[in-house]
Amino acid sequence: MKKNALFTPVLFAAGILLAGCGTADLAGDEPATEPAETAEEENSDTPQETETPEEPADETDGGTGDGHEVTPEGELTISEGQTYQLYVLDGYEFTAEEPNRDVIFLQENDAVFMRVETYYPSDINFDELVSNTQETVQASNPDSELAEFTGYDSSLFTNSAAYEVETPEGHVTGIAFESDNIVVRVTIFDHSTVEARDDFIQMAQTIERVQK
Repeated sequence: MKKNALFTPVLFAAGILLAGCGTADLAGDEPATEPAETAEEENSDTPQETETPEEPADETDGGTGDGHEVTPEGELTISEGQTYQLYVLDGYEFTAEEPNRDVIFLQENDAVFMRVETYYPSDINFDELVSNTQETVQASNPDSELAEFTGYDSSLFTNSAAYEVETPEGHVTGIAFESDNIVVRVTIFDHSTVEARDDFIQMAQTIERVQK
């Protein structure tokens, strides 16, 4: 009986030790799932860097890229009485005045207009046309001094000359030019309250010879 009484506590203590070892072994055998989950959370929280393809640079110069000029503004109009065409801007109207003369006038004020006359180079002497243009412009106001006008792009033409005179209503400007088998004279009657001369010059610079 004494031996059994002494053996029972020993077995109990051994059982506790074995249980503790078993628990430690089981704990060591469990798969390490928590660190893996933490790694996934860290990966999901870390922003991933992605390469964004470069977009082509926008063209901001407004050019066509092929070296050609931009199409003129306005409506392409062909003269019925003369062999030429030009672009007429919005707000202006084109009409034939008399043989070899057309007129483009401002719709809001027909006293503001440009007269257009065209010739073949073989039919007129350019120097004589320039001299006649000076006389025509000066006749608008004989009391005002005739001045050379340079507010246009003369490089667009083979030959050109321009003059202006100031009148009580506004400037009168005459431009004679030669380009591409055509000689042209335009006479512009502007008004100080309108200032449409630049529009008329823009239209005049689109005049081209056409064959009918």
